[in-house]
Amino acid sequence: MVGAQYHGIQRETLLAPETASLGTAELIVVGSSYKTAALDLRERLAKLLSYEVLTAIRHLPSVKESALLSTCNRLELYLASVSPDSTNRALTEMIGRGLSQQLSRGAIFAFRGLEAVTHLFRVAAGLDSVVPGEPQILSQVRGAGIASRKAGSAGGILSPLFDRASRVGARVRDSYGIGAGELSLSDLAVETVLGSVEKRPNVLLVGTGKMVQLAAKHLQGKARRFYVASSMRRVPKGLERSMLVYYEEIRKTAARCDVVISATTADEPLLSKEDLAGRRRRIVVDLGMPRNVSPNVRSLPNVRLIDLDDLAKMARPPKNSSGIRDAEAAVAREASEFYAWLVQTRLSSTLSDLFAWVNSLREEEFARAMRRLGRTSAGERRIVEAMGRRIVSKMMARPVEFARRKYGNLTEVEKLDLLRSVFRVDGAVEDENPAGN
Repeated sequence: MVGAQYHGIQRETLLAPETASLGTAELIVVGSSYKTAALDLRERLAKLLSYEVLTAIRHLPSVKESALLSTCNRLELYLASVSPDSTNRALTEMIGRGLSQQLSRGAIFAFRGLEAVTHLFRVAAGLDSVVPGEPQILSQVRGAGIASRKAGSAGGILSPLFDRASRVGARVRDSYGIGAGELSLSDLAVETVLGSVEKRPNVLLVGTGKMVQLAAKHLQGKARRFYVASSMRRVPKGLERSMLVYYEEIRKTAARCDVVISATTADEPLLSKEDLAGRRRRIVVDLGMPRNVSPNVRSLPNVRLIDLDDLAKMARPPKNSSGIRDAEAAVAREASEFYAWLVQTRLSSTLSDLFAWVNSLREEEFARAMRRLGRTSAGERRIVEAMGRRIVSKMMARPVEFARRKYGNLTEVEKLDLLRSVFRVDGAVEDENPAGN
């Protein structure tokens, strides 16, 4: 089973082979994060999962629903699949072809069922972030759920999953103080900048998103001059004291700045070695995914480039360790409750199908018995019918107990698949006694 030891850094390969699900859908997540892969690989994966590739994945016969969670430090694909084996093979082939390289073991992680739910809940709560409680990730989880619904790729499984993840993430943060008083990723970047400059610097902020706004807020009063590069023709709210720079002026402005902080969704680098060469000592913080600043900038002797992987290495252990432990336990409880509900109401109709099949047998045998008995009173018919219902009730008690209790390493979906296979509820009921004897 994938991910037997969940907490801590996950270094799992893609989903292990298993029997294809029989009439049930299984929840799986396949992805990569700052814990398992370097920035270069995550960047290539982000580019690989373009609109065309996502469309191809969504049209796989085994995939019923899909959602993409893409942030600066992670790329995760959530799927509801009726055949995890075939989905796994197709994803492996797509990633292999797209990257044209042999992936190191553990670069791509995969979780299934309850572990997939637990993973998303941990992500939403900020427990899997570089800085615990990173505020942006919760809104990114919400956004991924909304985007998948708008695209028509999330339905009865992924839609409630992302909704619940958002609620659990917010509740856990509030209840256990996750992130309260801790540095955010933007704080960490600004702290590094201020520790590396000797004077009030000229600062260029590239982009107008939340990360840049937070950086600007913490740099207020500590910078001599602020420039903000934006595709908009006005200074965005919260950055009114800054001088607006259009994107075509980024290179010229960067040349006269001591600090550059960039966080945009640009597909290609906005600044390169040639743009930042010169005698001026600079610190450049690249918060973009894909990267906004070319890695060749590192070869410049007067420039210090800090990217997302560098910030991950600088992050300190959380101060609220007891709160983290309590939050982890709360997330585990919430995930177990949600997954049990998901299996019973969304992932499988196994028990209701099994009840329907057994009842159809009861009705068939009741009708046969009445024909053979001939004339009977209403009371006699009620006795025979009640006997049949009691037999059904007693016979179904054991399968229901099996489905609801823990048995070895079997997941809920695997147990339901086993019941479907044993009782053959997917196929037509065969008359095992055609002679009527």
